[in-house]
Amino acid sequence: MILPYSVNDDEAAYEAVGHEINRPDPARWRAMTLDDDRVQQTYRVLGQLVKNTQVALTAHKSALSGYQGTRAGYRAANAEYQDWKSRTVHFLGCLNARRRELEDRVRWLRQGHALDRVSGDLRALAKAVADHRDAIRSECGRQATTADRLLWARLDVLSSVSSRTIEPDWTTV
Repeated sequence: MILPYSVNDDEAAYEAVGHEINRPDPARWRAMTLDDDRVQQTYRVLGQLVKNTQVALTAHKSALSGYQGTRAGYRAANAEYQDWKSRTVHFLGCLNARRRELEDRVRWLRQGHALDRVSGDLRALAKAVADHRDAIRSECGRQATTADRLLWARLDVLSSVSSRTIEPDWTTV
């Protein structure tokens, strides 16, 4: 299924995710959570929906507590509020459940970006160490110290570990 909005259009995603919560469609949900950008957008929009729903609950409760009118009018307004609140609390529960479905994947994606930054720094450091090793070896009359050799050994270990990284397969989750 192709979604009718772009990854940059959170307003349209907001409407679509709200519709998905009210009328679930497995194909639409799969499309909303298929790739990394869509997962992050859907998670972000679910968070906005949760916040706005909580604000609406508070506003409606406040409006009812400030009701000015007859007892019969208050009873009617309270019955209407209780009906609305019941549906809204159910909607909020569905939002939170869908958001929990995505939490691990979003956390992993966010950590992946942090790891990318750290990996970049480590690569720069590794290049500097390798350049240092090449400079020492190319200088005539300069002998590598024990500290140099230990540093180069650590570089070799890091290089072999970094070539064996494993990423989880989210398509099977």
